[in-house]
Amino acid sequence: MRRGLAAVALAAALAACAPAQGRDQSAARATQRCGEVEVVPIQGGAHLLGDQPPPVPYNSVPPTSGWHRSGAPPIGVHGAGDALPEPAQVAALEAGAVVVTYRGLPDADRGRLEEIAQADHAGMVSVTPYDRLEEGEVAFASWGALQRCDGLDPAALAAFVRSYASREPAAPH
Repeated sequence: MRRGLAAVALAAALAACAPAQGRDQSAARATQRCGEVEVVPIQGGAHLLGDQPPPVPYNSVPPTSGWHRSGAPPIGVHGAGDALPEPAQVAALEAGAVVVTYRGLPDADRGRLEEIAQADHAGMVSVTPYDRLEEGEVAFASWGALQRCDGLDPAALAAFVRSYASREPAAPH
């Protein structure tokens, strides 16, 4: 009996951490600069305290689910001085945001990416540098989905956001 109750409690906890499902994912697809959207298995995890690292590695780079930071999601543009660590990226994903990571973008492309995120996708996108990508790579991540691009592709970003960002982010817990 206890095992059954524990399983129900675990399922409820994992469901509470997952953003709303049922979005139309047909818009996001491969482009000249971006590969196909990868479906990544949802990794279990819970809230981390402070700057505590996750107890197990994430199952994708950048992460698409798993252990995450508590509190308000870090949605918005983050520069080199306040780059989002992986648990903060997953916290934004949990809230229904898309996290756009990049490495080594030319200044003009980085500025354009930040402008697009703020003007066209405010409240739905976090942008952050991420040193685990290849030089010049940009990645779009959502809860359980990942698309990698060779540089900035604004149309692919817009399609990914339409397909995967939640219009009603989950409340932090």
